[in-house]
Amino acid sequence: MRVIILTCYPEMFPGSLGYSVIGNALVNNKFSLEIINLHDFGIDKRGSVDDEPFGGGPGMVIRPDVIEKALNSIIFKTQKSCKIFLTPSGQKLSQAKLNILSKYEEMLVLCGRFEGVDQRAIEILGFQEISIGDYVLSGGEIAAQVLVEGCIRLIPGVLGHPQSLLEESFSNNLLEYPHYTRPKVWEDNQGNKHEVPDVLISGHHEKIDKWRNERSLEKTKFLRPDLLKKENKNE
Repeated sequence: MRVIILTCYPEMFPGSLGYSVIGNALVNNKFSLEIINLHDFGIDKRGSVDDEPFGGGPGMVIRPDVIEKALNSIIFKTQKSCKIFLTPSGQKLSQAKLNILSKYEEMLVLCGRFEGVDQRAIEILGFQEISIGDYVLSGGEIAAQVLVEGCIRLIPGVLGHPQSLLEESFSNNLLEYPHYTRPKVWEDNQGNKHEVPDVLISGHHEKIDKWRNERSLEKTKFLRPDLLKKENKNE
């Protein structure tokens, strides 16, 4: 996948995308990352990209002509591409949406700043509006890294154990079961001992699978009952 980021702060990339399995995927050309500085397409010698909002109000708004010039500098190599604008008012990102986006060959991500982006640019230039959650950040750069990582890890060959994708939270409208590792008995600073559940060291895979499914269901009922309601509607 070819990933193109439009941002006012190019120095924020690759950020988290340069580490761990995603960083390895970047090094191994599982995806490419191109960072475009919106200030290079500014309207004056200072590279200004924003202006005061019509109708009044606080903050500044990124101009549509600046975004258009930045887009015109890009040569898309395939029809299988998408353009995304990250905004709190967009469609909430989900695992199902990540699965769809990960199938694109090219993804362009516009990172908002200031008070936002001129709505004409979003509509006329064909951006999908996506939100990573019901909260507000100062800009879209961190959100872009969340979005891109969520997509890249779904590309075949990026993760060492593809089976883990099937067991992760939200893959089947259930939260993932809890995990344990060594030491088998952990003694905390207060001298209390905490043991790993016996079933996980029993070697009985059928019982382990049953335990994990039960824990997933319990966790989902407690933390995210809305996911179970969603599952029932789909049946």
